[in-house]
Amino acid sequence: MAEISGVAVTLVRRLLRPAGKQPARIHRATADAILGIPLTSVFRRDRLLPGLLGAERAASSLQDLAERGWPTSFLAAELDTSTHTLAAIRSRERRCLTLDLDRKIQRLAAVLLARQPADHGIAAHRSRRARTAALQRAPLVRPRNSDMARHPEEVS
Repeated sequence: MAEISGVAVTLVRRLLRPAGKQPARIHRATADAILGIPLTSVFRRDRLLPGLLGAERAASSLQDLAERGWPTSFLAAELDTSTHTLAAIRSRERRCLTLDLDRKIQRLAAVLLARQPADHGIAAHRSRRARTAALQRAPLVRPRNSDMARHPEEVS
């Protein structure tokens, strides 16, 4: 586990002690790096960083939510993270994120893409502002090939 996660063997041992004997302070990113290792990673050595994965899917999900009118402040509150973190992921400034945050974003996107912001008490003007900003930002944050996939009639 230490070799795959890229942390010291001693730290892995500390983290895996019974709950009453664990040290009071282990950095959350370190714990995620160790405990978030999928079993299949034993056979894969092409990981980006320990306990982390690429942020492309999360970035696309956050952009889709914004284009449908979900404000970043609402999403940040639901995900228990900061608006700055979500903006950095959505704009692809962050290339990788923790497994836990990726799972939270995917679960939230699955729920919210089927609903309307007004159903959650979000004012119409906030939803319009989020949608307008997302549509202005879309050409900058979407990969070029996805533009052709979304608007094939404009390409020909």
